[in-house]
Amino acid sequence: MKYLPSPDKDPSERLLVFEMDVREETLLLSLLRFYPVMENKHHRLSKDPKIATTAEQRLLEESMAQHQEAHRRKLDDLFHGPQRFFKEIQGERRLILVGDQLEWLLQVLNDIRVGSWVKLGCPDLEKEAPAAVAPADGRYLQAMHLSGQFQMAFLEAVK
Repeated sequence: MKYLPSPDKDPSERLLVFEMDVREETLLLSLLRFYPVMENKHHRLSKDPKIATTAEQRLLEESMAQHQEAHRRKLDDLFHGPQRFFKEIQGERRLILVGDQLEWLLQVLNDIRVGSWVKLGCPDLEKEAPAAVAPADGRYLQAMHLSGQFQMAFLEAVK
């Protein structure tokens, strides 16, 4: 993926153009189908089990569900109309976003990355990884790494 800088305009109106090959586009769209990975009940107001059953905790979980639903609707728009985001220009595939869309995409990728990490049991990534990964966990390991790589590529491009 390669960032193609555009002429400086008002940052809120600036188009962010990323050149991708077909494989990168396919990987990104496949990865986004994982969303949401993180369960709403994972978010806690407190580690205290007494607080975990309060009305405030339920409100937090409902709020997270609404937040995920809003992201899900945006993803559905992307999947049902990828030509709105991906364009064929001069024989090259380009992902074209505005700043708010990139921020949203980064949030979704972060949920996939962190949610996959949680599904893997919150491993300490500073320690040596086990030699074998359970087949069921392989997809979460791949999703965690891929989402992190896409996040880094998007952030590096626009910094």
